[in-house]
Amino acid sequence: MNKQLALERTKALTNCANDYHQWHPTFMLGEKLCTVCGVRAYCPLCLSRPPTTARLIPCALHRRERRAGV
Repeated sequence: MNKQLALERTKALTNCANDYHQWHPTFMLGEKLCTVCGVRAYCPLCLSRPPTTARLIPCALHRRERRAGV
């Protein structure tokens, strides 16, 4: 691996350690995956029973509803 690529990877992992993940939606409703470290997050409003150790983050639809006060 070249030096520049290794430095970028280290910076990205540091961001994950500081809770700045790069979330990407998956094909499962209410689930997101960090493309850097592989951690998964779930929307507690989409899933009636998310995994017990899950990181809970509202999906885009539910964030929008919360902002609108619905």
